[in-house]
Amino acid sequence: MQEIEKPSPRQLIEAARVTRSPTLDLDRCGLDELPKAVRRLTHLESLNLRFNNIEELPHWLTELDRLAELDLQANDIAEVPEVIGELTGLRVLSLSENNLEDEPLDFLGGLKNLTRLSLVDTRSDRLPESIGDLTRLTELNLYMDWFNCSPESLPDSLGQLTNLTRLELSRNGLSTLPEWVRRLTSLQELGLWMNEGMTEIPEWIGELTALTELSLPCAPDDEVLAVLRRLPRLRKLSLDGEDVDLA
Repeated sequence: MQEIEKPSPRQLIEAARVTRSPTLDLDRCGLDELPKAVRRLTHLESLNLRFNNIEELPHWLTELDRLAELDLQANDIAEVPEVIGELTGLRVLSLSENNLEDEPLDFLGGLKNLTRLSLVDTRSDRLPESIGDLTRLTELNLYMDWFNCSPESLPDSLGQLTNLTRLELSRNGLSTLPEWVRRLTSLQELGLWMNEGMTEIPEWIGELTALTELSLPCAPDDEVLAVLRRLPRLRKLSLDGEDVDLA
């Protein structure tokens, strides 16, 4: 069967212009930079730039004042583009799989409309205190970063994100379950898998009564397991990737 050739970036941009589509998908297009023709698409609400080779973003991106979703997963961003901090209308942002080691993420505190934030494998190792200002967040994905239990890494202000329904902390350097998690009583999904230093699960985890899915890095003791089995909505409990019988 002959493979269907993917349209070029120019063709995709032109189609979005003609149809006034709110979404532009430029994933896996081999882009080194954002094409200037995108500047004309002032109606855009969602821009997908996943799996390209982009290092920087142009300041004219702020002219797309309807832009609500920006996906930059798996590019070559080593320094956070200044313009991202000015996109205050964003509701969804992914910087996953970019090497942001030693990069300050202070700009995040200004993106107060965010509801979903993904920082998977960015090696960023520190969230700013102002992360607590993102009170509209419902999903926060911090899978496989370099976070640990220190206040400089995961500030206590994260406990202000009381609208979170999904929090992914798996495969970090956590040795304990941070106390601020206790305040996130809307959580439905909590990922803690592969935090090898975490050898105990606190009994207060039973206060998270909205939980439906929970993954743990270590076996809970009998008392904690009994608490988990009493959670009214918990349907899936996994330990080291294996499901645990909740009966």
